[in-house]
Amino acid sequence: FRAVELLFKIQRGHWGIFAPKLDVVADFYGYAHLMDTRFIDAWRKGDLIGKRGEVRRLVKGGAETESGELIEADIIICATGFDKNYNYMPAKVRESLMVEKDGLYLYRHILPANVRDINLAFCGSECASVCNIMTYGLHAEWISRLLSGGVSLPSEEEMRAECEVMKAWKRSWMPETSKRANLVMLHQTHYHDQLLRDMGEVPGRKGWLSELFCPYEPADYSGIITSR
Repeated sequence: FRAVELLFKIQRGHWGIFAPKLDVVADFYGYAHLMDTRFIDAWRKGDLIGKRGEVRRLVKGGAETESGELIEADIIICATGFDKNYNYMPAKVRESLMVEKDGLYLYRHILPANVRDINLAFCGSECASVCNIMTYGLHAEWISRLLSGGVSLPSEEEMRAECEVMKAWKRSWMPETSKRANLVMLHQTHYHDQLLRDMGEVPGRKGWLSELFCPYEPADYSGIITSR
């Protein structure tokens, strides 16, 4: 990952005041990223100018930063993000989920530990990976096999214990965000292997050389959903 950091520094000008405070892995797990080469091209041509700081307030014709600088602007994009909530659920269900400040911790990122009491599963909404659609397809198949008896659940105590282990691990190194509980990201292959083992499927989907050097793609899991 140090080599990746160096590559990003060269490509994106991450030097001086623009150098990230976190290493590339922690930064990746803390914030959403979109690699757009048009941004880099405009930056290198001088069409974009970077300024580091915070906006104190919006003023007529632009914005005022915390340092007192006035930046003229015709358009201001307020990229403030969003907060997830569970207000669409009955109050008793929300209470039983025990949502914490860094998100909702679930067994396999799918089931609440007390699922037997509330009969609830989450398909995709509580898990963020590098290739979301691939992960959510496996979620749907996992839930389908659970309902049809193809996946067996451990006891509620064991499910809670696993959630606590996952929580402690994530909190030990991931930046604190409101969505930390659902982050899988770079660990998606290991996570997918876990789901496959639960379903009685062989996790290794490639030849041994490809297994070592090639990334997993949706096509590698094509036989899972259509196998029954």
